[in-house]
Order: sequence, then C-alpha cells, then structure tokens
Amino acid sequence: MKTTIYIFLTIITIAALVSCNQKKAQNPIDETTKPTTESPTTNEPEVEPEKAYQVVGYQKTACFGKCPVYQVKFYSDNTATWHGKMNVDRMGWHEAQLEGKVLKDIRDKAFEVGYFDFYGEYPVKYKVADLPSTITYIRVGDMEKTIKNTHDGPEKLAEFEQYLEGMIERLVWKASARD
Repeated sequence: MKTTIYIFLTIITIAALVSCNQKKAQNPIDETTKPTTESPTTNEPEVEPEKAYQVVGYQKTACFGKCPVYQVKFYSDNTATWHGKMNVDRMGWHEAQLEGKVLKDIRDKAFEVGYFDFYGEYPVKYKVADLPSTITYIRVGDMEKTIKNTHDGPEKLAEFEQYLEGMIERLVWKASARD
C-alpha cells in the first residue's frame, strides 16, 4: 500500500514538473545582431548607432532641512545631465559635454578606491531618518553597482564621492528645454 502511494506521488510530481516546463520561442531573435538600413548612396547596409547608456550616476537626496537635492548622470556618448530639484543654484535640467577621458578617469578612480567591493548601503545596520544620502552608480562593461551612503561609509567611498563632485563642478552646464 505504501509503495503504491509513493509511486502515485512520484508520477504526479513528475507530471507537474513536465507540465511547468516553458516552451522555447520558435523564431528566436539574435540579440547580438544590430538593425541595419540601406545607405542611399552606396547601397551597403549601415549599422545604426548604439543608443547612449548611463555609465556614472551621482545623486543627493533630501533631508528635513535645506539639503541640496539633485541628480547627475554621465552617458557613454560623453554627455551629462543635471537635474536640480531643491536648494541648488542650478534648478531644472542642464546638459554638459564631457571632454577628453573623463569617463575613463572616473572608472579608474572607482577601481582605485575599490568601489565594487563596498556594500550597497551605509550604514550597514542602523539608519538615521533625517540625514541626506549620496547615491553613486557605476557601470563598467557588465558590472554595475549602486551605493547609497547616508553616513558611516568607508573613507575611500567618501574620497570617490568628493572626486565625482569635483568632476561635476568643473563641467560647463547649459540649461536644457527637457522637462
């Protein structure tokens, strides 16, 4: 009797597992292939340019006082955006063009301070509600990391945040119609 029950339960379990198996697409799309169009002058296919993606992010969050609140994003096409929200001189959207090897320098600094080895949030245990946070984001190839630092972060993280602040302040920002 027990053997019959075990066999019955095994068959039901196998049937459930097999029925939950997802089917694969019949016409899979190769995601590595880039869309092409014909060039009107040469009749050769042109590869469409890759869309710019965010490489670095820097954000200051609100507090119960007059803390500056803004967000800056650096993109792979050597542009940057600033969105000033509260308590900053540069309110609204602004854009800047990155010169030289700014993105490479930021990446090198991230590796120098060990950015990818830090925790994702500081403090690790105890939180304080009224303190503003500094949120940083880095993307290097397939590696991405976001760190929210309210207080008690490592000195090397603070060094990296100050480095980014300096980079941001040196950029020439122009108001943008984006809103």
